[in-house]
Amino acid sequence: MENYLYFAEADVETGGDSASEAITVPASSYLFADPISTTATNFYFESIVGSDSGMQEVQLAHTANKNKEVIKGVLACMNAHPSNGGFVIVANANAAALTTGTEFNQALGGYVDGVTITQDVDGQGGAAVTGVSGGTALWNSYGAGAISTAAVPVYERRVSGNEVVSTIIMDLTALGNVGTAANDVIGLPAGGAAYIAKYVQATMGELYKWEAACFEVPGEGTATITTDIDFAFNASATLEYDGAAGTAEINTGGFANVGAGANGGFLGTPTANDYLYIVEGDTAGTTGVYNAGKLMLKLYGRLSTI
Repeated sequence: MENYLYFAEADVETGGDSASEAITVPASSYLFADPISTTATNFYFESIVGSDSGMQEVQLAHTANKNKEVIKGVLACMNAHPSNGGFVIVANANAAALTTGTEFNQALGGYVDGVTITQDVDGQGGAAVTGVSGGTALWNSYGAGAISTAAVPVYERRVSGNEVVSTIIMDLTALGNVGTAANDVIGLPAGGAAYIAKYVQATMGELYKWEAACFEVPGEGTATITTDIDFAFNASATLEYDGAAGTAEINTGGFANVGAGANGGFLGTPTANDYLYIVEGDTAGTTGVYNAGKLMLKLYGRLSTI
């Protein structure tokens, strides 16, 4: 018999969003530990999603300079109950009623106070993450005003070392633009918050670069649409169709052709916990509604090590 180790982040949500906010892993899947800073140690296990090259990463935040003690504590949890095995709560940071409250194994010496779980760390490709409709806590959250009639936003996340690539794929069908001012929100004319993501720095890292591409050219359903589409961060989670999002941090140059797009740095610095909106890049539209358009946006971030 072997032990099965339980880890949980502070924010555990139901609904199967594939974000691995709480996991149970067999002790035999343990690979290695990496003290990445004086206050954080990463533990790696074999992939829980079946990837041959992927690894499950669990980061424990702890008292400064207690890396060795925390590693010894986790190893003690792995080797507990040597005769019959069992379910071992190693680090549960979730205080909500969904679990029994925070609980950190005594073997950790009282040094651990935080848990971050990252799925399938491999540097070889992204792990799909199901979007959260109406969510305001996770990076892969989107508002009701951003839901096209063809598909909801799709999310992927890839981690390679301290590099994080957060990908958003969106469909514009039935979304609209007004055309009265650049940087106004593109969303459902019927209304509803139209954000497509939230800048959660702990998950996405410190953003420093973006890349955008067009899979399907934005099409004109009614009135006049624009193919000059940008992206803007805003502190508000309630901006709707035609809302003023402020100066766009991402100027794509437009999506007039399949494959069109660009990459580069941000026009201004994105602010952590701001929400991301699709916005008009010009005033060419006239209360137009899209009948086509598939875009991809990749956000590159660096998990802080200093």
